Parts: sequence; structure tokens; C-alpha cells
Amino acid sequence: MKAVSVEPVARRTADGKTVVRALIVASETPETLPTTGQDIEGMNAEQVFAPFSILYVTADTDEKVYITNESGVFVPQ
Repeated sequence: MKAVSVEPVARRTADGKTVVRALIVASETPETLPTTGQDIEGMNAEQVFAPFSILYVTADTDEKVYITNESGVFVPQ
């Protein structure tokens, strides 16, 4: 997975992590959807996802687009 765009929007006071709005492209559907930027090229484990971050899968699959909800969790669209 590769982050095409990363925009910091806030800092979480509970753990000090940076909340970012991101556009991520993946060549295949991840086995586990990310909750932080760990293992994403261009991001790091100290970054978490803001609502409306997008994960786009380029492979031929039924679910190509995932968007984060209010909790920063990716949901298939």
C-alpha cells in the first residue's frame, strides 16, 4: 500500500498520535484493513485516519473503495 496524499488534521490527546486524512492505493485488498499508517509507504505507525480517508484497491475485486467512518475505521463502499 502507498499513501498518495496525507494531510494532518489534528492530534489525538489520548495518545498523541496524528490524525490524518489520507488517500491510499493498494494493488490488492489488504488481509487486514489498516488502523494506523504502519506498513503503508509514506506513512508511519504514529498516524491514524480521519473520517473520509480513502483506500482504493486497483486489483479486479468486488470491493474497490473503502472510506473511513467517524471512528477512523475503513468501511467497504
